[in-house]
Amino acid sequence: MNFTYVFVLIWLALLISSGVLLFSRGFLLARVSKTETSTCRRLSTNPNAEYVLTDEVVNEIFKDVNASSNLCLPQKSKVIVLVVDALKYEFGLYKENVTEPLPYENKLVVLQELLQQSPDHARLMRFRADPPTTTLQRLKGLTTGSLPTFIDIGSNFASPEINEDNVIDQIVKSDLPLVFLGDSTWTDLYPRRFKRSYSYPSFDIFDLDSVDNQILKHLPKELASDDWQVLVAHFLGVDHCGHKHGPMHEEMARKLGEMNDMIRSVVAAMDNDTTLLVMGDHGMTASGDHGGDTDDETNALLFAYSKQHRFYGNDSGSDSEMLQQIDLVPTLATILGVPIPYSNLGLVNFNIVPDLQVPHLNKFQTLLLHSWQNAQQIYRYFFQYALENKRTFNVDQMDQLETEFILLTHRVQTVYNEVAYKSFVRDLNTNLRDILGTCREIWVRFDPTQMTHGLLFTFLPLFFIFLLVNNSRPADYAHIFKAKEVFYTYLINLAAAVFGYRYFKTFSFKTEEHGVIFFTALSSAVILAFHTLRHWTSIATNWSAVKRFGHMPTRLLLVASMGVFFSNSFVIQEAKILSYLLAASIFLLSYELLRLSASLDFRTKFKATQFLRSTALRLILASFLAICLIRFAYTLFRCREEQGNCSDFANSGGAGFSIKKPGTGKTYILAVVVLVVYTTLTRLYLRSCGNLTGNSPNVLLARYGPTVASICAGGHVLLANSSIKNIQRTHIDAMALVIYGLLLLQIIVVSWAPLMTFVLPPRSSHTVTINGSESIVPEIFRKMKRMYEGDDGERRSQIPVVYGLATVYSSIVIAFGVFLALVMIVLLEPRASIGLVVCVAVGAILLTVHGILRYRTASSFESCVQPTFTALVGWFLLAHFCFYATSHQTTLSQIEWRAAFVGRTTGIGQSNIISGALVILNTFCGPIFFFCMYSLLNTETFSLFALFPNLIRSCKSGGKADATTSLTDLANEAVGFDMTRGELTLYEYEDVFLGAGFKLAAQFFMLQGLKIFCAMIACTIHCRHLMVWKIFAPRFIYEALATFVSLPALIVGYLLVLRIHRAVDTLIKRINKTKVH
Repeated sequence: MNFTYVFVLIWLALLISSGVLLFSRGFLLARVSKTETSTCRRLSTNPNAEYVLTDEVVNEIFKDVNASSNLCLPQKSKVIVLVVDALKYEFGLYKENVTEPLPYENKLVVLQELLQQSPDHARLMRFRADPPTTTLQRLKGLTTGSLPTFIDIGSNFASPEINEDNVIDQIVKSDLPLVFLGDSTWTDLYPRRFKRSYSYPSFDIFDLDSVDNQILKHLPKELASDDWQVLVAHFLGVDHCGHKHGPMHEEMARKLGEMNDMIRSVVAAMDNDTTLLVMGDHGMTASGDHGGDTDDETNALLFAYSKQHRFYGNDSGSDSEMLQQIDLVPTLATILGVPIPYSNLGLVNFNIVPDLQVPHLNKFQTLLLHSWQNAQQIYRYFFQYALENKRTFNVDQMDQLETEFILLTHRVQTVYNEVAYKSFVRDLNTNLRDILGTCREIWVRFDPTQMTHGLLFTFLPLFFIFLLVNNSRPADYAHIFKAKEVFYTYLINLAAAVFGYRYFKTFSFKTEEHGVIFFTALSSAVILAFHTLRHWTSIATNWSAVKRFGHMPTRLLLVASMGVFFSNSFVIQEAKILSYLLAASIFLLSYELLRLSASLDFRTKFKATQFLRSTALRLILASFLAICLIRFAYTLFRCREEQGNCSDFANSGGAGFSIKKPGTGKTYILAVVVLVVYTTLTRLYLRSCGNLTGNSPNVLLARYGPTVASICAGGHVLLANSSIKNIQRTHIDAMALVIYGLLLLQIIVVSWAPLMTFVLPPRSSHTVTINGSESIVPEIFRKMKRMYEGDDGERRSQIPVVYGLATVYSSIVIAFGVFLALVMIVLLEPRASIGLVVCVAVGAILLTVHGILRYRTASSFESCVQPTFTALVGWFLLAHFCFYATSHQTTLSQIEWRAAFVGRTTGIGQSNIISGALVILNTFCGPIFFFCMYSLLNTETFSLFALFPNLIRSCKSGGKADATTSLTDLANEAVGFDMTRGELTLYEYEDVFLGAGFKLAAQFFMLQGLKIFCAMIACTIHCRHLMVWKIFAPRFIYEALATFVSLPALIVGYLLVLRIHRAVDTLIKRINKTKVH
């Protein structure tokens, strides 16, 4: 069998996917989270403590300073951390001689007063944040000391909880009580860590006061309490004011005035052994937004104050003007005497560390111990990370950093005075900042080169698919894509990949992957351009026949679906937008059908009674039902946290429905009923087509398999989350495993013997006789036609020759779809499984309406086998609408990880690959299902004509058809060929049929590629947008994953058609051979 088209589809899929992958490498900032934690022996001046600090201990430490990395010096003070969200550095500066200050100027006067009164006890510094400057990512940086990126790949990706070592956990492990007030993001990241917490949601950015007022209500009593060592309060009013009004509004003056009064009251209430830290997590732009890396966004403010103890001065070797945000973590750990978190990259800044005398240690010894412990922790993390991610860092750079570290380990043993310490710590800090710079270059910065190349190499295959495939006739593809030329194309791409892998450094690419993708995509673009130019004459001729403004309403629907990516509000409401667009596409098909009915069936005079009995009315009612089903799917949508009052979001990690609750019990029952109805109707349809006759493997599987699978699926739905204690989990898992096994068996059977037909030898004198050189197919159908049209002899014999030929292609696709859908249903939540079946029903209606419409508009076999553009877009929209109808959303926190363990809770097949496959099947069940079934768009017109000829009979022009008019004459007059043979006609025109299937798959490639390309463009435009990491980046990730699964699903759908076609070819040749002999 010729699989040339399959290899062309694989080639195009690889080109599109590689472009998307390259873009993601430059856009998504990724880092692997480490789960290791730091530990230390806490030295104490208490004689009863486990590790007591004495002169002997100090002497032992300085005999080998390199062995001191696991020591923690005593705590220096309690700490109050006041986080004022979006407190820009300029907000805290005091400008003298300004008569008319701006709304944000000179409002925090208490800072200036404390700086003037106690310059050695107060510090005002620029607090430099690393992008992305969103609150969530900044809090990660403020507590872990590392450089947060969009994707921190860890073991608990489904939860916002931080699983990386952090200063909060270190404080808790050291038995230092924590109290928190304010933004609930803290309690989401660190649940169950605080002795007391007063957390409030931050969703409503237009509310300037609610959270702040609640903090101010509880803060005085907490300051008066003495049962905590660390107090954290996170105020949101300034940030919300920036989003709502901007920094130049009078409301900003009011909020900063409130913060000034709050700081003053905290200073008055705190005791002498407490260090106060006032800070912003990020800044804001002139419009009040943040998220990017401009100076306005990254320059926050930090103010430190201690009543009794002065801070270390500039002689400590630390920067006195600017503090990197990640430096806060080791500095806090130093003040509190706890281990520095394992993945920290920040340096201790002694300018905000109280200068307390540590017994038995002089000043420079204390500073040296803190600095060297910090350095050893950074080296340990950095080199371990580099060792486990070898391709991430430059080898030469790593060797240089390691050499410098070895020299410093020898040099630290020779530091015996303050002068030597200053020289040593200066070089040490330079080396540590080089490490930070290396990590920042990899984890924090966008790579515009990879993003640009990704956009280019995603667009080029789409462009050539449009020119070369979309504007060519199906019969021409055999001449365009010849087997030998496709083979050479793969060889050229292989050579280009080897060249890119070998010489990627020569072209200044950072990774081998970039070089491979660049040169393979470039060579493929040249090959596609060559094919386009070689066949430009036929392409231009076909293109000129297309109406310039044809299908304009459908084009607008497509543009609207692509435009969703460019607005955060549209992304949030995408489910409803898709429902409107899908309903509009069905409405367009119905309108076209009604218009044709008016011109064909009621050309002379409209008769109400005739219309009430007409096919058009039935199909219009069916379309109305489809729109009602789409509207019903609204009840199945899952909301996002940005929509407010979203219980789905809050409970996304819960156990799902409970059958003990009456409301959810109805959902369970409805899910089972819908499941049974779906499998029953499908079985009845296949039986009416004659595809369940006989004992072939696929017939037996289609006859009994769905019944067994539906029983297991229904049982699993009812019992999986029930609280009945006497049901073993292995029994519930067995139900899911049976369904998995049936799908696997279906795949094996389709690969081995896919046909659902039954050849019945003639048992009367009315046998079929043909010449040796003549095909049996026309004679078979002439015999069947004579039986149908009233030949008494034929009618008396009542012996059909072959069962199931009229639906020989679609029946196998539908049967395969049933098993695939049942696997998805068992992976989905009950209400989500209802949504999948609703989408299947909508798809069946769309196929029926379009099948009749295609027959009435087609003028040849070629136009009959190719779906209309409206149906193409409608099917595409339905595939993506099903994502939302099955209760999914494009947020990372709402991924259904439960699906990874369906049928596997007892330890069967504990593989990450299997887990990932199940989650992918759950999440992208819509695109996978409908793209695997896409070939029904090619075949449904033929099967409908053969099965329901009365739907066609009314289309005879002029209304002259009567009951005696043969179907053959009707078909020949309408479309120019005999359709009475149903889908077997597709076999006789195999070149056009296989070409049309390839063209349809390529068109879906183009639509899906255009969708992901728009998502990439939107992320490029909005890469500095406030919501880029909250909305646009997750939306891109979902669309990229949808692309990676949709393209293979389309290839599987085409392979299914090829396998069926080969089996039909074998069947016809076998019948021919039998009849000849």
